[in-house]
Amino acid sequence: MPLTQAEADTLLQMNKEFLEENPLEFSQAQPMNYERVLLSLDRREEFLLNVERGRRNRVRLKYQTRARKIVILARLDLNGPAHPNPPNSPYRPGERLLCPHLHRYTEGFEDRIAYNLSDVPGLNVRNPNNGLYCLEDFLRFCGVQQPFNVQMMI
Repeated sequence: MPLTQAEADTLLQMNKEFLEENPLEFSQAQPMNYERVLLSLDRREEFLLNVERGRRNRVRLKYQTRARKIVILARLDLNGPAHPNPPNSPYRPGERLLCPHLHRYTEGFEDRIAYNLSDVPGLNVRNPNNGLYCLEDFLRFCGVQQPFNVQMMI
């Protein structure tokens, strides 16, 4: 069920925390594909965080936050393919945006519009070439409360 823009913005900005206390395992080179549950601080909303590193293209990273199990609120794509925006997009219509870029829920388009990182209010990516920093920055952007328990894997 589609959300209004106000609903999506509220869900994205809502303060969240991890349900489990287990550390996020972050690998610099190995494939990753896992999902973690996030809860709003009032425990009324559940969110899902997906972290993926490609199997064939191991420099490709994707971080994604979903609400209500299926609605993608935000997705940060690093070192992946360029994304063509729809011709009727309110942001850079018909343009192909190279990575890194962020997909943010936009009413009527869901997650089909990519934005340059510098054009996303509230997103501060310290170093787009550092996957771990990008993960931390993405978590902050999505309202996940610190400290982040991230463990580097060999």
